[in-house]
Amino acid sequence: MAVDVVSSQPVEQQVMPALRKIQDTLGEILSAETETGTAVVQSGEKITTAITETARMQREADNFNRQADRLEKAREAYTLPDSICSESASGTAVQVSRATRAAASRLTSGGGVSSPAVRDTLASLPVSPRQGSYRSAAIHAAYCTAEEARAYGGTGLCSGVSPLPGGDTEIRSLLDGAGPPGKVPDLTFTPQQTDAAMAYLSNTARYNAGRSPGKGEIQTATGQAYQGLLTQYKAIQSAAAQPQLDMVAASQPLAATREALSEARQTPSAETYYQQTASAQVKQTGEMSEREFDAFEVGRRYANTAWVTDLQAMSGDNLLRELARQQSLGNWLALGIKNELRQANILAGQQLALAARADYAPQLQALSAQMSAGVTSP
Repeated sequence: MAVDVVSSQPVEQQVMPALRKIQDTLGEILSAETETGTAVVQSGEKITTAITETARMQREADNFNRQADRLEKAREAYTLPDSICSESASGTAVQVSRATRAAASRLTSGGGVSSPAVRDTLASLPVSPRQGSYRSAAIHAAYCTAEEARAYGGTGLCSGVSPLPGGDTEIRSLLDGAGPPGKVPDLTFTPQQTDAAMAYLSNTARYNAGRSPGKGEIQTATGQAYQGLLTQYKAIQSAAAQPQLDMVAASQPLAATREALSEARQTPSAETYYQQTASAQVKQTGEMSEREFDAFEVGRRYANTAWVTDLQAMSGDNLLRELARQQSLGNWLALGIKNELRQANILAGQQLALAARADYAPQLQALSAQMSAGVTSP
């Protein structure tokens, strides 16, 4: 017989409430797991987004760095510095050289000499050795030394110690400029130093061996022979004086250097070297001699620590240009040495000719006298 259970108090009061609690708990667990899963998924998405963004930013940084490198290389290769005109004074080297040669031709006859006594001596025709000695003594009165002043000071030949003692007798007048003992070398001469150097030249390479003949004397046979011999002597004398003339001419301030010097001084390292080494004459007039101009161009790139700093900052084509400038300067100086060697060879040839004349002339004159007398050698 079947039994129908309509209700059960234990089930309703104990089992069902427990099942509902379990169901609620399972629902809470499911909800927590769902939220946890959602959070994990969202965290993964954020990490993925962060990684993607980081990679994008790295690519952009790499692209920017590569672009900056290319721009810097282009700048070094194609951009000229603002001081390009002042980096080298080579543009005026030819003008300076020509101006020096022109100055030498003027100086040979007294042009550019301020002392009347020295200028007149250089410009005059040859006089007798005795008269030449008087002239030298009169010129030396302006270059009296302390020893000479003690010996005969107060006389017409030495009123007192000169500001340029020994200017007409010491070779340093040619090399460093006349002045008191112990002075620093001057590569650009003042007018007074030029006078002293030309007086030294007159004493050492233009001394008189014989006077010029008068109008009546030169028309005789003896006068013509005398004039011919004097002409030959003057030609040798000119060669002997030329190296000294070149030195004095190369020490004259030249207007051709003014613009190049002004541009070169725009470079701070060159300005520093200029202030340290330029002679007083250059700082006063703004013009350099060829000697000092060459020394300035060479020295500011070697004996100048400020240039070493500039060199360390150079790179790329700018550094190559600096090296090319130095090589070109060396070539220009080498050309000057070559020209001086040619001049030295000319002087050496003239010395050989004089030596040959001293050896062969007596023999030829003796044989000539025998031929004139009709004597036949055995």
